[in-house]
Amino acid sequence: MRKIITVLIGCAFLCDIVHAQQAGDTLITFGGAWMDFANSSASELQSSSLAGTFSSPGTTAEVHNAFTAQLLLSHFITDHIALDATFGVPPELTLAAQGNAMPLGAGGPQWFLAQYQPLLCVRAWPLTASIKYYLGSAMSRLRPFVGVGANYTWYSHVQLNEGLSQALQGVAGANNLIKTSLSPSWNPVFMIGASYRLGQRWYAITSISYVPLKTNATVEVQSSDGVAVLSNRVRVTANPIVVSLGIGYRF
Repeated sequence: MRKIITVLIGCAFLCDIVHAQQAGDTLITFGGAWMDFANSSASELQSSSLAGTFSSPGTTAEVHNAFTAQLLLSHFITDHIALDATFGVPPELTLAAQGNAMPLGAGGPQWFLAQYQPLLCVRAWPLTASIKYYLGSAMSRLRPFVGVGANYTWYSHVQLNEGLSQALQGVAGANNLIKTSLSPSWNPVFMIGASYRLGQRWYAITSISYVPLKTNATVEVQSSDGVAVLSNRVRVTANPIVVSLGIGYRF
């Protein structure tokens, strides 16, 4: 009887080890991420042309919230430290603006930006690498963690509001081209979260991340030979708080 009890205790101990998040383990997590841009803002519009350089006092902008699917790859290099790579389906972000744009100064045309909504739409391509420190032991069912990392974000499919595009062409000429772009950027990432073991290899993982993300949004009117005749620029401070939730599988 004593031998049977000893064997059962040993089996239970081995099962806990099998369930552990430990050095050498790799996790793949699928889930979703909600991006809250409540703290987003933008600098005043700055416009440059042959007429001079002008600012548009009172203009500002914000990014609307968005949701995207997410893939997370994690590898434990020790029982407590994991290296992560985060990928997501490129979310479509929209930018709304307010105030009066005066690209040629107070004596030129003025556009009430609130009538051009959204001001622009864009696909964002964020990639994030991070390092996390997990609390608790490798066999703990619940493991809180903290992490830091680096994010690189670039943009594609930038679409300026059609009404504003027509207004710009009305000033600069219908034969000119409108080119809109957002600059890529490197950004730090700070996160907290927790992993909860659901079964032998399955986990639920949630986290909250803060990304102090910034980009320069530029709208240029170009002549047919590519020379900028009117350049408009704002500095967008996005600063999203990203809430993620997913289900992970341990290899």
